Amino acid sequence: MSVNSICIVGGGSSGWMMAVALNKQLPHIKVTLVESPNVPVIGVGESTIPFTTAFIKDTLGFKEKEWMPFCDATYKAAIKFNNFTSEKSICYHPFWTREEQDLNPYDWAIKQELTNLDKPDTDDYYGTNFIGYHMGENNKFDCLPDEGFSYAHHIDAIKFGQYCKTKFKGTHILANVDHVKVDGSTIVSVTTDKGLIEADMFIDCTGLKCLLIDGALKEPFESINDTLLNDTAITCRMPYVNKSKELEPFTDCTALSSGWVWNAPLWSRMGTGYVFSSRFQSQEDAQKEFKNYLVKRFDKKRVDNAEFNVVQFKTGKYKRGWVGNCLALTLASGFIEPLESTGLAITGYQIEEFIKQIKTSNNSAFVRASYNKKLDEIFKDTHNFVLLHYVNTTRDDSPYWKYIQNNIKITDDFVDYSTNIRSDWFDIKSKDCILIGMNYPVKNLMWRDVELNQYTKSQHKEILKELSYLKNRKAYYIEKTEEMSLVTDYLEKNIYSTL
Repeated sequence: MSVNSICIVGGGSSGWMMAVALNKQLPHIKVTLVESPNVPVIGVGESTIPFTTAFIKDTLGFKEKEWMPFCDATYKAAIKFNNFTSEKSICYHPFWTREEQDLNPYDWAIKQELTNLDKPDTDDYYGTNFIGYHMGENNKFDCLPDEGFSYAHHIDAIKFGQYCKTKFKGTHILANVDHVKVDGSTIVSVTTDKGLIEADMFIDCTGLKCLLIDGALKEPFESINDTLLNDTAITCRMPYVNKSKELEPFTDCTALSSGWVWNAPLWSRMGTGYVFSSRFQSQEDAQKEFKNYLVKRFDKKRVDNAEFNVVQFKTGKYKRGWVGNCLALTLASGFIEPLESTGLAITGYQIEEFIKQIKTSNNSAFVRASYNKKLDEIFKDTHNFVLLHYVNTTRDDSPYWKYIQNNIKITDDFVDYSTNIRSDWFDIKSKDCILIGMNYPVKNLMWRDVELNQYTKSQHKEILKELSYLKNRKAYYIEKTEEMSLVTDYLEKNIYSTL
């Protein structure tokens, strides 16, 4: 079937991202976006990964100096995880330069084995291999364009959708959908309180309501809440008191009794929220714990003045994301808890893959099957990667963490994923960052092809001397970071100076 017209049902960041991408990549297609004036937008997703940055630049064609001020955006060099393995434990997922991507991790592994450490020296690992780590630890930032630094952003997701809206060239209808007409697995039309809309393709961007993929087409949902337990988020906004200190170039994630808290610093305020499992904590108790955390981190005055919102979600995905002439996008296709900021990235991937398929072919059974297979792989990879953050915990201070230790089933597939060198959505360096940060023994990392037995013990000292370049590289990163500006000063100079 030839695709000449597309109707996007639902707005928000995902709907408007799709609309603009279609305009830019497939200008011959007629695009209509219909959204309800009465449905509030879920604007939780305020943190991204480098894939999203590339999508915004290359697929949407947006320039940072234009979209970042509009969206209250800041730069992000890493994600920091606190207390996930034990109290006061710290783990980093820093981003890296083009040069660091090609670094040999084996040398650091050899150094670890020869120094006979009981557990990985995480500060040495991050400090030796990632300049993004040094940026995070020192509140410094530089885009390092000449070195290909893979940075990301913190974004006001609602404002980002509004910015996309200003770039849209198509038909925008504010209306409520009253009825969806279906013929088998084909959506014929949607009836709104403003009239009937027909199209060759329909995009479901109705969020957790899943109006088309579930409500109309009855596609089965595949839950993963047996391994990822969290299903609720309590969110709020925090004003700055000391912006230069509180605005950090990383997303901060801190584990609590039944989940974890994020802190995403935007330019004018901070976005924060507690993601937890309702099986182990009531909403009332969760909000109390969240407030106590915020008071300790910030101050009572800001917490007392904060407005709290609750978002409930289900983890998993619909069996197929593209059914007949309907493509489900983002929350309408599935959701994995936001621990690694993958929401907007998966949206971007879905949009790019859909456009690629439509460019090269039409809405055929083969095209749909190909898309669905690739989406399955992305969700599976993301699910496994997020699970890595939990499975090595030694926490037993609450029923939630005891359950994770004792009841989550670890499959052979997950073990293979965890230690396999092959590149996925998250590559081997990302996996190493989490495994090593969670105190996974270096000697157990199956990707290592290190045979120290070929050397005598008398040769080990010589090997360590040769590995002194690791220390030199760390010193170079420290010096380079010292030369950088505070992230607030960098943003002021390069993004917000014209405001």
